[in-house]
Amino acid sequence: MKLRGVIMLALSLTSLGGCSSRSFYENAAVSKAHVTDRTRASEILMGLPAPVQAVPVVVYDFQDQTGQFKNNEKYTEYSSAVTRGGYSILIKSLLDTGNGDWFTVAERGALKNLLQERQIVKVTRGEYPGVNNQKLPSLPPMLYGGTMIEGGIISYDSNVQTGGMGAVYLGIGGSVQYRRDLVTVYLRAVSVETGRVLLAVNSSKTIYSVAVDGNFLRYLTVAHLLQSEAGFTLNEPVQLAVRQAIETGVYSLVMEGALKNLWAFKDKTAGDKAVAEYLDRRDGNGKAENMLDSENQTHKKKKKKGKKTDEALSEKQTNSAL
Repeated sequence: MKLRGVIMLALSLTSLGGCSSRSFYENAAVSKAHVTDRTRASEILMGLPAPVQAVPVVVYDFQDQTGQFKNNEKYTEYSSAVTRGGYSILIKSLLDTGNGDWFTVAERGALKNLLQERQIVKVTRGEYPGVNNQKLPSLPPMLYGGTMIEGGIISYDSNVQTGGMGAVYLGIGGSVQYRRDLVTVYLRAVSVETGRVLLAVNSSKTIYSVAVDGNFLRYLTVAHLLQSEAGFTLNEPVQLAVRQAIETGVYSLVMEGALKNLWAFKDKTAGDKAVAEYLDRRDGNGKAENMLDSENQTHKKKKKKGKKTDEALSEKQTNSAL
């Protein structure tokens, strides 16, 4: 009987080993490749009203400045805690803003490759004629930006909040544990012409993980013990959290710039509504209209004060000339 059981087990293992990897991965638990889903931050960013004119910007780099490795209490792990692809995420966020109406983005991350390719085109067009031996046209000038976007992922805090609960009764029990991490992103807009930092904003996103365990323990007889355990863990993807933090940072950059009159919305009514919604998110519900009125009054006072200063200076210069 024992020999028969061993033979059956061996045959089962052989049949499992003969299964193709394709059949192994084709099941309900494994999803197919798909286009990345839109987040709430993506929808808000893409839904912004169009500007009066697109803002030309450049981004040279957007690095992971945390220098932090993945949190692991069991052994040393040298994988970074957050993605190093922040540059690509930021570029995508800028291009998505207002459905592509807000920013004209010039490539700078692969500037060396771009310049090398342009040099190849320039040499080729100079040495080889076109159709009917006509001279090929020169390359047009490269696009440059008036504003440079700088910043990075500046912190990743593990175990900002941890907790859980559990209970066991008559050998039947379960437990729930959770953990929250926090990733923070900073962005700033710099004037290329003067080097002045026009805006600086920051945004944060929590990363939530939860583990649920259940167990069953019962003596069937004096010498026979039955024990069973089950559980699952859900971890929010860090890359998705970083993406949402960067998208929120770009959203804040646009809205803070609008509040400081660095740029404006093409549709003033839609723009005022977007600003009011932003102030609600930034300062809390019920404060948007008051904050918007305060911002407008401050801007009017500054504009009026600047006008008076210019008039006084003009009068002083006129009297001096006389």
